[in-house]
Amino acid sequence: MIRHLLRPLSYLSIEHQLKWKVDWIYPLLLAIVSTILIFWLKQFGQVSLYSNSGIITKILGFVQVLPGFYIAALAAIATFNKTDIDKKMPAPAPKIDILVQGKSVAIELTRRRFLCSMFAFLTAESLIIIVLAIFATSFYVPFKEIIHESWHILSSGLFTLMFLLLFWQMIITSFWGLYYLGDRLHQPNP
Repeated sequence: MIRHLLRPLSYLSIEHQLKWKVDWIYPLLLAIVSTILIFWLKQFGQVSLYSNSGIITKILGFVQVLPGFYIAALAAIATFNKTDIDKKMPAPAPKIDILVQGKSVAIELTRRRFLCSMFAFLTAESLIIIVLAIFATSFYVPFKEIIHESWHILSSGLFTLMFLLLFWQMIITSFWGLYYLGDRLHQPNP
């Protein structure tokens, strides 16, 4: 049962030579730069992370409308009536492991399967970001009282880095999905 609930995250296990950069390197670089910038700017004025007008609340306001759009894109892709979308992607095609009669089998992906996996992942990731933002803004004050003052900046910095990693991962993957839906899907394979 848990495996089924976590299946939207299987997008991250798709194997392709360029995909790990889009999934991890670019979002991590943006998260590091964003986190450093936020904590550097805090020296010069009030940069709020957790308040009602803080960065996390503003991200929450933006992200909370996205699951509906991602689900609509997922439905459109799943029912898109074009034969090219069901052909295997050009070599080297992305691969994913699936269970067939209890055994793990690597399959090459079609564009439909790749995009369905991508938008299922984006839906799940946006929901995770929403829950994290709600918890962060709700539990910041009690958490700040529990941990020692010397750990405040480090714990806040680590949470901010992790939160922004997920946020930038969602943004970059969204742009990659938009590229596929708006451009690549309508071009012939090389």
